[in-house]
Amino acid sequence: MLYDKTREKPVAETPEEFVRQTLVNWLVEKLNVPESLIKTEFALSQLVQTEKGRLDIIVANPKSADLRTPWLLAECKAGKTDLQSLEAQVNKYLRIVHPTHIILAIGNEWHFLSKKGNRYEIVSEIPVFNYI
Repeated sequence: MLYDKTREKPVAETPEEFVRQTLVNWLVEKLNVPESLIKTEFALSQLVQTEKGRLDIIVANPKSADLRTPWLLAECKAGKTDLQSLEAQVNKYLRIVHPTHIILAIGNEWHFLSKKGNRYEIVSEIPVFNYI
């Protein structure tokens, strides 16, 4: 079992959950994201009742009470998914949420994107969280 500090409970140790928890710890320890702003396995139905699916990780933007404009969205896979499939999944979510940053995590391979105008561009890193 792994302990998910954002859900405050133990969760099954699956390969995908390991990627998710590794990313959550990295956000907290390296980017200084407050744990209180991180939500894992966030149901899209909380934003739009008719939507199905869950966001692996969403980081709220403290400048906005609306979770449809989060600071960050991350999707995690264990490593048996190609990048194009993960991008397609995230593109579906982008109809509902409009994050400033995106992380596509496939195992220990992470891809970063940041919003530039009306589109997302590949970047080498996500900036340290500084909204406090």
